[in-house]
Amino acid sequence: MNISGLAGALLPVFFVLALGYLAGKRNAFDADQSAGLSKLALSFALPASLFVSMTQIRKDLLLQQGRLVLALFLAHVGLFVAAWLILRLVPLFRGTPSIIYALMLATSATPVFGIAVLGPVLGPTSAAAVGLVALTINFTVPLAMVLLEVDAAGKSKQTATNAHKPSPVMTGLNAGLKSPLLWGPILGIIVTLVGLHLPPTVASCLELIGSTTGGVAVFAVGLVLASHPVRISSGVLIGSIARVSVQSALLFALLHLLHVVSPFAREALVCCSFPLATVSVLFAARYKAVESEAASMLLVSTLALAITVPTMLWLSH
Repeated sequence: MNISGLAGALLPVFFVLALGYLAGKRNAFDADQSAGLSKLALSFALPASLFVSMTQIRKDLLLQQGRLVLALFLAHVGLFVAAWLILRLVPLFRGTPSIIYALMLATSATPVFGIAVLGPVLGPTSAAAVGLVALTINFTVPLAMVLLEVDAAGKSKQTATNAHKPSPVMTGLNAGLKSPLLWGPILGIIVTLVGLHLPPTVASCLELIGSTTGGVAVFAVGLVLASHPVRISSGVLIGSIARVSVQSALLFALLHLLHVVSPFAREALVCCSFPLATVSVLFAARYKAVESEAASMLLVSTLALAITVPTMLWLSH
């Protein structure tokens, strides 16, 4: 493992994260501007970057990733469903908290940190791995949104004012299916499978906007951290450790069980040790549940990058 290369990848991430946090604390950006930066990174820049990276994978190599995709699907969607079914039985987590905690356990901030951290260390194959992980994450988030909407609908009284609201299930599915983060990798995979070659001019245009992903996304995470109260407790520490270890351990077991041999497997393992997805914090704020805990776990698991990334790189070597 190249320690200097890893340090060179992580230091800029922590610098930009701290810059975003300080900007948020100084109120340099209001809530709308912060949301706009997140939207720029996750709805425009990253989908473009993932689309291009998927079109650059060899067709024969892509066709060999079926088992890896299955393992990733089970490690994300499967883990989310299992965690939710267990947590909803615990009185302390019943209702909305069980959904948000399950989402925190089963989704990582791979779309935010993946390319910025792994690119300098593992090279160009990391972008494809980030694309596959982001794809499975974006099947998990709509499912969580459906459950949150159903839970919220169950709490509200059925009055004349909300009788004509759309189905909570359709609300969640609509939001998920409209996500560019879902369609960016999918369209890139389709282009590769049908044998099309992206014209260099088109690729250059998409790479220009895609190149802003790392800095803007990490800066936006700093703004999110600055806008929520942070309280460190034993529960937050345990939850943070679970976030960076449970999913990685599950994926490691699945890769061996399914006999996955893939150049992207190592990158996928490291991605699963990343901090919790920022969407968990946004959902916690939106549905008024475990807001402080979610923000605190995001902070702790983000700072733990300095430990989790080199550890996973060493274990998966």
